[in-house]
Amino acid sequence: MNYTKRLIHTSTLLCSKRVNLPPRVRWDPKMETEIEEKFLYGGPGNGGQALNRTASRVQLKHIPTGIVVTNQFSRSQKDNRKKAREILAEKLEALKNSHGNGNGTGMSDRKLALVQRKQEKKENRDRNATKKYRKLDAEREQKKAEQLAKENQIMLNIYGNNS
Repeated sequence: MNYTKRLIHTSTLLCSKRVNLPPRVRWDPKMETEIEEKFLYGGPGNGGQALNRTASRVQLKHIPTGIVVTNQFSRSQKDNRKKAREILAEKLEALKNSHGNGNGTGMSDRKLALVQRKQEKKENRDRNATKKYRKLDAEREQKKAEQLAKENQIMLNIYGNNS
């Protein structure tokens, strides 16, 4: 019996990691004094009665800026509190960057890096598609030229001998 061996590639070249993104915006516990927190019942989205019975929806208001964040990520109040704080920290970072202190875009550094990465992927995809179809069009034109040359040769063989 001849068994084929399976090769397992462990080269780091094959699994090269992307350029690391800037770190996520973290919630600063010192900011707890600047927020007003409410727990609400129900809300839009899936879950039905299970969500309407529990006050798992979290609403945070940042008092100095007036930014309000409402979150009902899951049925867990603890998870929703954590997620709402992450969203609020992201919005505060974006607000800070929009006033000329940061990158000037109104986005956090991480979000800006993600947007740029997405744009680069789209540009690469478009560039590769253009290259691919340019090559296909050239092959198609070459086949047409070859077919035309064959037809001309056949016509010469048929009608060239009669004249």
